[in-house]
Amino acid sequence: MIEAFSLSTAHLFQDAMASQARLRYRVFVERCGLPHLHHDDLEFDEFDTPAALYFVWRDHDRVVRGLIRLLRTDRPYMLKAYWPELVRGALPASAGICEMTRVCVDRAVPAMARRFILPELLCAVADHVENSGGEGVVGVTRAHLLTHYVRNGVEWLGEPATVEGETERAFFVPHTCLRPEHHCAKYGIGDATMRTGSVLERAA
Repeated sequence: MIEAFSLSTAHLFQDAMASQARLRYRVFVERCGLPHLHHDDLEFDEFDTPAALYFVWRDHDRVVRGLIRLLRTDRPYMLKAYWPELVRGALPASAGICEMTRVCVDRAVPAMARRFILPELLCAVADHVENSGGEGVVGVTRAHLLTHYVRNGVEWLGEPATVEGETERAFFVPHTCLRPEHHCAKYGIGDATMRTGSVLERAA
């Protein structure tokens, strides 16, 4: 099950807010060696605001092992703040377009289980954007990581550039193409559920 929460609903999910920050610390600070803000083994930034929405995959011990953070582009977001040169033309600025950020999966999860995490997270994000009347998502990533999961509909917004030591590109994906159909079929990912507060919603 994918869980989605914001600052205002995080109290309904035990320590999931802190757990996702611990995962970010392990992935971005310890493993990747990036100079991200952190404290007490928790990674954070200026975009962890009440407007941020966190999609998490937790294991049986309720530890966050996978994460996608969504930021609305009609408010401050990372692409606009840090890498606007990656976009040719106007930057997205709409409540209907969200930015996917802090996308990560814990490598400590056994491979058999790990292969489900990101596809299920993408399904949940696609469902959320569709149900909220949105258009799609933007972000910055290494091109092959995105196209491994999203086989159709990727629009590259500009040319590749070096971002935090990697060659990355800005992208837009409409919500209709965000679900990783190949992986869902391969691994039998069907009608999962997403918990948002006290409500169960269909997430795939």
